[in-house]
Amino acid sequence: MNKKTIITTLLALVTMAGQGQVKSGLDLCLRDETTGEWLIGLFDEYAIYDCEYWNYAETGKDRVVLTKDGQRKEIRMKKNAISIDGVKHKTSVLTSKFLPDYPAKDGMAFDGTWLDSEQEATLRVVHRSGMAGIRTITNFHNIVKKDVKSYAAISDSIGRYEAHVPLVAQTGSMLFTNATQNIYHLGNWVWIPYVIGPGDKILFFVDDIEGRIYVMGKTARMTNEFLNYPMYGYSMDYDERKQLDFATFINKYNDEERLLLQHRDSVLVAHPLLSKRYKDYTAGIMMSFFAHDLGQLRFNRGKVKREEVLGEAVRRDLFNIDVPYMVLERYDFFLDDISDAAIQDYCRIGSGVPFLHHILQKARDGRLKLSNDEISLIQSELPAEEAIEIPRQELLDSVGIWIEGFYLTDTLNAMFGSRPELFNEILAYYQQRRLAALDSLDLPPLLREIVIARMMTDKITHDVKPMEDYQLQILRENVHQPYLLSEVLKFNDQLIAACKAAEAIVTPDPRPLADLTEGEDIFNKIVEPYRGRYIYLDVWGTWCAPCKQMMTFVPQMKEQLKDLDIVYLYLCNRSSEESWKTAISQFHLTGENCIHYNLPDNQQSALERYIGVGGYPTYKIVMPNGKLLPTQAPRPDHPEAIRKMIEETKSNK
Repeated sequence: MNKKTIITTLLALVTMAGQGQVKSGLDLCLRDETTGEWLIGLFDEYAIYDCEYWNYAETGKDRVVLTKDGQRKEIRMKKNAISIDGVKHKTSVLTSKFLPDYPAKDGMAFDGTWLDSEQEATLRVVHRSGMAGIRTITNFHNIVKKDVKSYAAISDSIGRYEAHVPLVAQTGSMLFTNATQNIYHLGNWVWIPYVIGPGDKILFFVDDIEGRIYVMGKTARMTNEFLNYPMYGYSMDYDERKQLDFATFINKYNDEERLLLQHRDSVLVAHPLLSKRYKDYTAGIMMSFFAHDLGQLRFNRGKVKREEVLGEAVRRDLFNIDVPYMVLERYDFFLDDISDAAIQDYCRIGSGVPFLHHILQKARDGRLKLSNDEISLIQSELPAEEAIEIPRQELLDSVGIWIEGFYLTDTLNAMFGSRPELFNEILAYYQQRRLAALDSLDLPPLLREIVIARMMTDKITHDVKPMEDYQLQILRENVHQPYLLSEVLKFNDQLIAACKAAEAIVTPDPRPLADLTEGEDIFNKIVEPYRGRYIYLDVWGTWCAPCKQMMTFVPQMKEQLKDLDIVYLYLCNRSSEESWKTAISQFHLTGENCIHYNLPDNQQSALERYIGVGGYPTYKIVMPNGKLLPTQAPRPDHPEAIRKMIEETKSNK
């Protein structure tokens, strides 16, 4: 580096340091009186404009210059007015708890446009106190997979939080910080709703000194209005809902809905300039909360019929709504429940005769190769198939059992089980029946594709197994929106990669356990090699969604507890060899301190009885002396609680 370069670099560093030290002596939040928006925040150490943080390059009595990433903004201030780079704004100083009513109507609806791929949106939260360690949480539901991405973090050294969220369309979420709950709440509800789209920015200013919240951004108006006039739907208590029959449920909801609508109407009359988005959101959230509870009624077996749930969804037109699907809280749960209810109603256990006629027709059309002997065998078995006694659905519902599909005679079972391509015909027929069930709901095209995409990813997630060729064909024939299709295929490719990696996984030799039948003996034999070390025990199954959800936290858990000498022991319940090893690879449950067993059912059952497994997943701690602690251990998403439990056992020695 030559002398000139060194001097230039030093001057640049000095300039940056000087800028960082400039303070304004200001403490102002200014509102644009024409638009009603929160325009700018001018604080002592930094400014907020256009949802960004700015430093001060210059400060004066009536003039400041802001700088950020090489940009400069000249701010000139007069009484009740401000100019930003020469553009004048009539302003007022904000002192109210929330932003006052906007001065003009806004008829803009939510944007239902979907992109072909994700684009990042930015959420920022700044706390006026500048305190570090303030916990902030916001969650986003995945429209393709049945899971939730949580963006939880604590504020930095000056009270700021930032999250970058990949989105494909305008999406609703809710925000909570340890500070907002002291400023905003509706009864016990403390979450603040907001909507953000791909490429958008939104910023929450949380004045945790004087008790104020202002929101800045293109989609901020609805949230600012909601803070003043919060209105959620009626959410029925879980235990109460489980006891209700359909008529009682509807009557209860109608009474609560009538009160909510009366309140909403009074607010809209008193504040006629509230935006269309506020009106649509408050109406939509009421509908969404109802839809969620309606869908959950499908579990009230013996009290509520599926056709009652489905009929009410159609009667209320819950599939054709004015708000984009991804904006509303809980609507995705309703989609899952209502589609499952339709499938269970349409695909309930029945005769295999329609399937056999379907197979024979495919053979006649040349779409399936069957020998003459196979065709004759199917035809000869039709009378026996028709005579099979099918359990009444009412009886199955009364004992909480649901069976999908049909029975086949022993002869036909042997035939279809002998050839993989024929067995896949059964699976493909099931899938087509599920699609027919969805079509009975008459869903709008995009909503139908969303439901099918979720259904396909849920299937391969449950099976921990990539899609078969027939499933890929069904996917491509029914899901055309580029983002939905690509996300399902991407997830499938991840499972394919996990399957290949699983081939290299080595697990302990189970032969030393072969002659053991008592749970205590099996347990002692398994933990014996790890005496002197703590064991974190996880009893799970590849079919168990909560088990797999918790496994997503394992890498983080292991990192946070790496200073402790822990062995992670996984005991898998009733899972195929392929799915078991694929899940180990998929969730990165590998390493010298990760031990896996997938024992025969009789040994696993004996072992679980000894451990005291009451549900899945079950977590326990094994002491270095091999003793099993009787209490349930904390989950993988609470690593510090695991540490505390282990430390307490050390201190109690």
